[in-house]
Amino acid sequence: MTEIKLSEPTIFPDLNRIEEKEPNYARTQLHLNNLKYKHFRSIVSYPEQDQMHHLMMSMTGLSEDDIGELSPGDAAEISGAVFEAMRKYMELGQKIAQGLADKKDKK
Repeated sequence: MTEIKLSEPTIFPDLNRIEEKEPNYARTQLHLNNLKYKHFRSIVSYPEQDQMHHLMMSMTGLSEDDIGELSPGDAAEISGAVFEAMRKYMELGQKIAQGLADKKDKK
């Protein structure tokens, strides 16, 4: 589990409602979920320009409305965490592809 320190106290109305917090509860930190294979599989159904947005929502647990409350700096930090998860996922894909190519060459 990872948490980021928000650059400014931020109110996320939908998350506050889900967690039964006061409507004006301002957070100074936000928990980030680890992205899983299912998250990468699910984004292919969205246009390319929306995929990062949906991965950010999966990673933060924020709703469409709540994610808009992030400051640009905080959104950039979360985007960086998404890119890091994507990099690891792509490296795994490359290793698998290389392994298949090596296996094919041995035949």
